[in-house]
Amino acid sequence: MRKRIISILGLFTVLLFLLAARTAYLQLWDGPNSGQTLAQKAVKYRSQAIPGEEYYRGEILDRNLQSLTDSGIRPTLVAFPASIKNVKETAAELERLIGLEAEYTETTLKKGQESQGNRTPLILKANLDTVQVEILTTRKLPGIAVLPIKTRYGPKAVANHLIGHLNSISEKQWKKFSEQKRTAETNPRVPTAYKITDKMGVAGLEAKFEDVLKGSRPESRIIGIADANGQLLQGLGYKIQHDRADAWRNHLVLTLDRRYQEIVEKVMDEHIGRGAVVVLDIPTGDVLAVASRPNFNQNEVGKYLTGFDELIDRTQRVAFFPGSVFKMVVAAGVLEEHLLQPEETFTCTGTYTFPDGTEIKCLREHGQVTFYDAVSKSCNTTFVQLGLRLGNSKLTEYAVKLGFTVNINSKSPPAKLGNTSIGQQGVLVSPLQIANLYATLARNGAYITPRIVAEIRNHQGDLIQEFPNKPPVQVISNDTCNILKKALVLTAQSGSGKQAWVEEKGTGGKTGTAQANDKDKVIAWFAGFTPVENPRLAIAVMIEENEGGHNSGLRGGDNAAPVFKKIAEEIFKIDN
Repeated sequence: MRKRIISILGLFTVLLFLLAARTAYLQLWDGPNSGQTLAQKAVKYRSQAIPGEEYYRGEILDRNLQSLTDSGIRPTLVAFPASIKNVKETAAELERLIGLEAEYTETTLKKGQESQGNRTPLILKANLDTVQVEILTTRKLPGIAVLPIKTRYGPKAVANHLIGHLNSISEKQWKKFSEQKRTAETNPRVPTAYKITDKMGVAGLEAKFEDVLKGSRPESRIIGIADANGQLLQGLGYKIQHDRADAWRNHLVLTLDRRYQEIVEKVMDEHIGRGAVVVLDIPTGDVLAVASRPNFNQNEVGKYLTGFDELIDRTQRVAFFPGSVFKMVVAAGVLEEHLLQPEETFTCTGTYTFPDGTEIKCLREHGQVTFYDAVSKSCNTTFVQLGLRLGNSKLTEYAVKLGFTVNINSKSPPAKLGNTSIGQQGVLVSPLQIANLYATLARNGAYITPRIVAEIRNHQGDLIQEFPNKPPVQVISNDTCNILKKALVLTAQSGSGKQAWVEEKGTGGKTGTAQANDKDKVIAWFAGFTPVENPRLAIAVMIEENEGGHNSGLRGGDNAAPVFKKIAEEIFKIDN
């Protein structure tokens, strides 16, 4: 027995010696199986790489190469489905802690588990604020982490309607991609092949330039130590690993100026609940700012899909009666056709009555007025008479020259022509069209098609495609424009648009208050240019509801004109 015990002890001694020798070898000799290498392998085995970007897409930039979507690295709520034991309870707790809708969380997690499995992390909420970060960090919910991820749409994103938004790929679109062999299943060798879990542009420039913006992979990854379920272990830290640039993604450069865009949106939020504003650069025809209200959050598109009209881009939507801001088309036509002398007088009795008994009313009885008076006082009866002089075909001709379509023809009755002449029937417009009308008049009759997209640049910032301004087309004579500009300046100096007058610079413009389709609803307009000498900015303001959501009592001179003035003044401040 004694010999047996000694033998066993000897065997253990030898084994311990061999183990100690092996340990010393691994620690002291820097070879392929060294301790350092093995430790690295262990770390690698336990590491998890999470994409450092929410979406793999190129940037949308303003003319000064500033991000319009406010993309950047921000605290982001990430879920690790495998570490969440009870999805319903976790969703309810997130709703209680940070107000994240429980139904949305449940749906997102379940869809993620079905399509990507349990080990793939999912983004639940981008752009967490400091309070939310503190709450989540303190609470430490299982399967929930806050990570620094580059989000596409930040809290200071602007021009949301123009930019558009992303959403899941629809069944119809997925079928189309499959037929085109643009999916990972049908053509896995294509770097930009779509996966069913991808998001794509479905509205605005995001949709129009989907193929330009879409990238192939994230340009950074978050590397951290994960547990057996794939969740990053709290307290062990993580690092951001930057990869080489994604050569497949390109950047879109717009004509917008982010500084002007911010001014427009700030003023709109103060005065407009539903409406639109467009700012054009008169010399070039470039769009400098466009904004619609009500606004929407591009990170929470789902909540607006059953809404009223938050996702509608009013700036380019040809759907609004222009009212009196359209009268300049009629005025241009009668002057060009030599059917009017500016000093000619007209009689306004407050109502124009057609032979069939149809009446078109004016705001008031103006009595004897010249053409300049008719513009500055917005006299309907005078412009009905001018429209009848011009006739259906000529009004149509000049409308087309100036960028509009009118719904009148040779068989249209006089009353319809009269209503079209005051922008109340037979013509629908967009704020962009109206802004461009006044830009055309300000540049002495040279029509330029507005430009919004300027360039496409590759991942290195090199120019690969340019969208040049279209050459101007002279559609109205210089003499006619001088008369119209004089009338528009008088309107802003002492007429219906005097609340749009910009001190020291001057304003030329026209008010409009159009009846909308809904009974008792009106649309308030002001459109014009500034400065008077060497005009630089053309601005169109369209208001359907004020900031309080009310439509009653809206007037172009009282509501839209002050917005024009405020925007112009703020832009001139930052340019001086």
